[in-house]
Amino acid sequence: MRSEYQGEAQHHEWLLTNGAGGYALGYGSFINQRKYNGLLIAADRNLRRQHILAGIEELAGFRGNTFPLDASHYPNCIYPNGFEHIVKSWLRPYPAVLFSSLPAADDFVILKEVRMPKGVNAVVVSYTNRGLQPLTLTLRPKFSLRHHHFVNLPGIWDDQTPAVTVLDETGWAIRRPDNGCSAWCRCPTGKVTADPVVYRQVYYPMEASRGYEATEDLYAPVMVTIPLPPGTTHHLVCAAEELRDPQALIDAALERYRDLPLPVDHPRAHGRQKISPLATPENDDDLFTPAAYRKLLGQAADDFLTADDIIAGYPWFGPWGRDSLIALGGVLRLPEHRPLIPRLLAKYGRHLKNGLLPNVFGEGGEGMNYDTVDAPLWYCVRLYEYCQQAKEIDAKLLETAARIVLNYRFNRSLSFSFDAADGLISLDAPHQALTWMDAKIYQHPVTPRLGKPVEINALWYNAVRAVHALAQKSGLSDISYRRWRLDMKELANLARQIETGFQQFIIPGFLADRIGAEGPVAEIRPNAVIAVALPFDIVPAESLPEIWETARRDLLTPYGLRSLSPHHPAYKRKYIGNHKQRDMAYHQGTVWAFLLAPMAALYDKAFRRTKPAAERRAELEKLIWRFRRGFIKGHIASVAEIWDGDQPHVPKGCPAQAWSVMALVEIEDLIRRIR
Repeated sequence: MRSEYQGEAQHHEWLLTNGAGGYALGYGSFINQRKYNGLLIAADRNLRRQHILAGIEELAGFRGNTFPLDASHYPNCIYPNGFEHIVKSWLRPYPAVLFSSLPAADDFVILKEVRMPKGVNAVVVSYTNRGLQPLTLTLRPKFSLRHHHFVNLPGIWDDQTPAVTVLDETGWAIRRPDNGCSAWCRCPTGKVTADPVVYRQVYYPMEASRGYEATEDLYAPVMVTIPLPPGTTHHLVCAAEELRDPQALIDAALERYRDLPLPVDHPRAHGRQKISPLATPENDDDLFTPAAYRKLLGQAADDFLTADDIIAGYPWFGPWGRDSLIALGGVLRLPEHRPLIPRLLAKYGRHLKNGLLPNVFGEGGEGMNYDTVDAPLWYCVRLYEYCQQAKEIDAKLLETAARIVLNYRFNRSLSFSFDAADGLISLDAPHQALTWMDAKIYQHPVTPRLGKPVEINALWYNAVRAVHALAQKSGLSDISYRRWRLDMKELANLARQIETGFQQFIIPGFLADRIGAEGPVAEIRPNAVIAVALPFDIVPAESLPEIWETARRDLLTPYGLRSLSPHHPAYKRKYIGNHKQRDMAYHQGTVWAFLLAPMAALYDKAFRRTKPAAERRAELEKLIWRFRRGFIKGHIASVAEIWDGDQPHVPKGCPAQAWSVMALVEIEDLIRRIR
């Protein structure tokens, strides 16, 4: 059974973030498989990210022999064999790995730990001699010094030799001349010697499988030698800015994780007990208690939060309007993070344009677009939910929500339209992808959702109801903007018109995915689940059990909901291939974890009055059993974006996605409230 843990933990990814867009990402094996894997990827205030430190070559000296602790992929091999010296690795609360000799012995034991201080582009890598004999450690930090989306070209360091300054015996600085990417490093107890080495053709198999450039060269300018007597810990700190007080950064990094639970078999979990550091459980036992799991889930949620926004996913996403507003459903259930909500809503409100919100805040301030019909409607829903908890209603945020409703009702310059006949919103532009099913190939949407999409119109209804409720509570007699105005009676009438028009979506056992030119399009997609999970109900209560049952039968998997029923001829079984092939499958059967949150809300609505609490809790726990078990057993550190539609459901896309983690937070909170 020990191999099951190693197979899980070493092949899943850990994640550290600094709360400002910077991150570190890697596998439990510490073998980089993505161009994004690395120990320090820094972010500036516009969230432009630079890949600084890819990894470290590590050689341990013991009784006149040396043993590698690291390993890298190359086109024809993995070298050296440091992974063979891994006794066990842990993903939470921060990445750590225990090394020993072959066979493992108490004489030679090294614990490696990686931590990040909050709010600073820096990483601290710690090495502790947990064995009985003195060791030496020789380190060569390997630098990439590039934009995190692009690999270094072969031979780059022959043309762009970095400027390296050995500051003193314990530190050095490095700067790449063509892009200015820099780093400062210190090892307070080590000896630094200039000794440049180029690692050529480092290979990233995950990038190759996705059809991207997959090899690059890395540069190691110095060698660091550290004596490692038994019981001592030594730190290497690397930062993207000048290190004025490296010890303060080390202390901040260690303190940040001090109150988080450790795995039961982590060497530090034993405190001062006299116990062999190699005495780790031999099977796949639980590493965390349920209470510890809940703390780690909160930490996983915190990974995505910045001062005023939510990073959609690591490693390659920044803030996305739709993702941020959907993920707010989880933040609403995290009391310590609720102050973020008005700041985020205010930020997006400042960027409101013709009733629309940014779908993407482009990395580095570039590429902002407004290609979303649902993000503004989610804004109104989240504001309403937040105001249910807040003591007062922020007039400025309510004004933003009112402007959204008025633009959707009256603005004729938008890329979608209001149908005065039934009150519904219609998408009429064939070359635009405005819903969350937004994949495009050569500028042509894979799922254009032309006509009247089901979840968009349920959101539209909820937005109108939300603004009406908040305006009434604020004592307003109307909402207005420029020449547009709706009084409270007109708002209520608009909601009733939408509700009546929405009944067109009801088909036997489910809801149509959209109303097209020929009438209801009866595709079984999770959009129907989103539609009925919102705060204001828009279909008769007696329809909900049938909708649940259809979604459970055709869409539900252990990792989320399929984006299309497998019985549909357009269903894609696997999310695989190059960029085009993957986009063809993205919303045509691929499983999405974030959809578990509306699925849970639907179940609660459908059966809260007819089934006992214990049965409802058990059903909701089944929805998230794999994820809860993954955290408790230490197999996973976050929740991925997507999975293959057919078994085996392999995780794909971003290894850590905000709305996936927040869905888990929402469901755990719902289970708690049922108790």
